[in-house]
Amino acid sequence: MMFEGHSNNEIILHENELGSIIQCKSCEKIAITINNILYICDEKEFQSLFEMVELIDQQLEDYIFEIMNKKFVVIDTRIKKINLIFSLNQFEQLTELMNQSKYMKEVHKLFC
Repeated sequence: MMFEGHSNNEIILHENELGSIIQCKSCEKIAITINNILYICDEKEFQSLFEMVELIDQQLEDYIFEIMNKKFVVIDTRIKKINLIFSLNQFEQLTELMNQSKYMKEVHKLFC
């Protein structure tokens, strides 16, 4: 089964303190793990998520909320009443994770 550990059939696109993004070579599905959340998507869904994170990063002030005297970036999900919440540092790690993974995905397409 794909994404069980790291096999020769998987490409680690990027990983950092926040999580990792791995792509299966055979089916091209992408697994995004952030803390204890796992999201498996295709390339189109990954691109959509990438664009959403990029847009939030560009308009960051609109997504920052103060909770118990700390600032957090709050992202709505498609699931009613469920939001993702990141500290400013975690959101910076998320943008780095997404950006580096997108670059590595393109590099692998060029060389494979």
